[in-house]
Amino acid sequence: MKIKIEILSGAAALLAILSAGESGAAPQRLNLADVAAIVRVSEPQLSPDGKSIVFVVARPNYGGYMTSWLIGHYHIWKAAVSGAAVNDLLHEYALSDNNVTVRYNFGGPPWSEKLLKAYQEQSPITCASHITTPTLILSDTGDVRVPITESYLMYHALKDRNVPVEFFAYPVGGHFPGDPVRGPDVYRRWVDWIVRHLE
Repeated sequence: MKIKIEILSGAAALLAILSAGESGAAPQRLNLADVAAIVRVSEPQLSPDGKSIVFVVARPNYGGYMTSWLIGHYHIWKAAVSGAAVNDLLHEYALSDNNVTVRYNFGGPPWSEKLLKAYQEQSPITCASHITTPTLILSDTGDVRVPITESYLMYHALKDRNVPVEFFAYPVGGHFPGDPVRGPDVYRRWVDWIVRHLE
């Protein structure tokens, strides 16, 4: 996975998870030294509310998965954008076009107590009760790689707990809206979300 940190202004940094990677991959695939480096970069830039002014913007699929996982485990983020995120590996197993191939990441299907626990532990939705980061969720209604149900799960997990969240679903198939109207709209929403939380 490729991680990039850019300084947006004197007090803001942008963390971009740039490569998609594998859906269903365990969070340990994230280089935890990189996360530690992100925390070190962020700590000197704490805002008055105690949050680092750091933003997470991720590409769909594994990037979205890591965004959801990071905001559930670290509380330094000012805002996050999660696109087509694998939030629940049980949904991924049962509903996506990857479906049963997810078993190869875990050593089998989730229908034993031991493996069910592993699927749940690696699912960002399991830690959704810890998320406090304002989050923009984006998905395509016809995404068969990461079904929109996973975005709905995260949206309701945050909305029901009064965490600032917005969810926008594009009425198209595919994993990312690639047409000349909706594709740029994704990036406009990313930028608008970040700018809104910079203020």
